[in-house]
Amino acid sequence: MNRNEEFEGVVKAHWADVLRLGILMLADETEAEEVAQQTFFKAYTAWDSFEGRSSVRTWLFRIAINVCRRNLTTRKRFRGERLDRHIELVHPETDPHEELMTEKVRQALKLLAPPHRLILTLFCIEGMKHQDIARIFDVPEGTVWSRLHKAKQQLKEKFQAIKD
Repeated sequence: MNRNEEFEGVVKAHWADVLRLGILMLADETEAEEVAQQTFFKAYTAWDSFEGRSSVRTWLFRIAINVCRRNLTTRKRFRGERLDRHIELVHPETDPHEELMTEKVRQALKLLAPPHRLILTLFCIEGMKHQDIARIFDVPEGTVWSRLHKAKQQLKEKFQAIKD
């Protein structure tokens, strides 16, 4: 298998994950598609330097997060209003109680700082392991545990404030 065929398989296997990460971080499907394209372009140009010390997925997420951060820095703020539409597309049929709880969780997530929203997204939504998140951020695994704990506490506080 040549380099192009191998990389094409990587794109097919991970496109949806990178796109979903972009949507959750940027709350804009168009920007998320651009992020995915930029991520895979950067990955393709660096493919020969990929050492395999982490999984390809982890490596791609690290690239995607850096691209998203640059976009957020340029934009200077998070626009969470479009995230609602994405969540509705993923879960179109729910009961009223579940819809109310989902809306409160959405509102609480919007109130979190982007770093807390990001780590919760990677762990809770993407299902990444602590060690993979540590590789993405290039921090010790204990730091991930600590940041995740803080993010969960803040989410709980924001949720309680909305619930009351």
